[in-house]
Amino acid sequence: MALELTGSIDITTGAAFTDQDGRYSGSFSGSFVGDGSGLTGVSVSGESDFPYTGSAIISGSLEVEGSVTIISGSLRGQGSGLTEVNPFPYEGQADIIGALKVDGAGEFNYLSSSNGVWSATAAMNEGRNNLSGAGTQNAALAFGSYPGPSSTGTGRTEAFDGTAWNVKALLNNGLTNRGGAGTQNAALTFGGNNYIASPSPTFRWNCTEKYDGNTWSNVNGLNTARNDGEGSGTQNAAIAAGGEAIPSTTVSCTEEYNGNTWSETTALNNIRSAHGFAGTQNAALIFGGTGTPSFNSTTEEYNGNTWSESTPLNTGRHQLTGTGIQNAALAIGGNDGGSPSTNHHTEMYNGISWSTVASLYPGRYDFASSGTQNAALAFGGIIPPVLSSTATVEYNADACYRKHFYTQQNTVYADQLYVSGSSTVEAVFNLANRTDTPSPLTAGTVWQSGSAGAGCLYFTPDGSSICKISFA
Repeated sequence: MALELTGSIDITTGAAFTDQDGRYSGSFSGSFVGDGSGLTGVSVSGESDFPYTGSAIISGSLEVEGSVTIISGSLRGQGSGLTEVNPFPYEGQADIIGALKVDGAGEFNYLSSSNGVWSATAAMNEGRNNLSGAGTQNAALAFGSYPGPSSTGTGRTEAFDGTAWNVKALLNNGLTNRGGAGTQNAALTFGGNNYIASPSPTFRWNCTEKYDGNTWSNVNGLNTARNDGEGSGTQNAAIAAGGEAIPSTTVSCTEEYNGNTWSETTALNNIRSAHGFAGTQNAALIFGGTGTPSFNSTTEEYNGNTWSESTPLNTGRHQLTGTGIQNAALAIGGNDGGSPSTNHHTEMYNGISWSTVASLYPGRYDFASSGTQNAALAFGGIIPPVLSSTATVEYNADACYRKHFYTQQNTVYADQLYVSGSSTVEAVFNLANRTDTPSPLTAGTVWQSGSAGAGCLYFTPDGSSICKISFA
């Protein structure tokens, strides 16, 4: 039987053999020239095997039986034939250029924070100033103090449970102006003075005590006796820096506590006492205080080895307090030397700079605090003319979920509390005035608080965080 060829065949290398029926055998390299419409049984090998790496240019159509997985790259075209494409729910940031059209109902939530608010809560059992604090907003510990007119002793300890203060065991050393660190049931206090009135001398102490939730125990003392040497950290990993030593000398020395002993480390760049403190042993923040100048605004960060200067406070002051961590701290109250010499400012630190937030009310100095940047507690102190106050206030950042509702196509209600009625009846939003925060809080509660006719609306989306409702 003769071999019949229609068209042409170009064989560059290799060999071709045919049998009597005209079938080929052998191997080929090179290319077939022609449309190849009659070719059958062609097995592709070499670089054309799948999975395929590289780029493929396809003119015409590609028909695939089965599934195709695209690892990276993009699909171009109008995509009308794509199925099972479902990228939602989506986490992260989506940048949309142009219009976003939503058919049907949709809801977008985002977390927003602004100035926050201070509000009154349960008062301490005894008024005091120059006290120390530890713990969180709803599990705080107050200990030591200067014995003001309504106080019976400087060693008194009280614990706050979020609702009320409860009297606890006395300190072994009834001192004032002590440093504090730790939690409500695992606290540490160090240094202080006995504040004996003139002409008797005032002694600085190095004593350190640990609290286990029930009793205080004496442990190894500081290397340098001092008062107003503030600190932070935990019971077994604390830091103390600055303060006032004998004879009335403001110091820069820093010490770290490992749960057993104190050891000296790198000194502050600026001497100071009666300052604010926040953070942990290896990531601490110190700000304000008495130094040079007297109403100091300088800020320093500690990395576990050295102190470095950062952006100063907006308002220099001493006898203030601090809460939070190194990159998310609060500087609260203090004495700025003004008249009256009570500072209401609260400043928030973001790791780079300070910004002023809600005013502390009532303003005070020589008090104590506990908690975080978004949920803090301030208690006691001097609130002229009261020298030893029992007043306690809590700070809650105005952080809440603002809801953008898309309830109709191309209709947006943004940053609004939207109350709808019927076409003939206007919706009424009527709230009784309160002078305090509802307790307990229930998710979804909206309330009014403040003086009659001038109060603000507040909302809790989750029964914990509190939002202030503003009207454009």
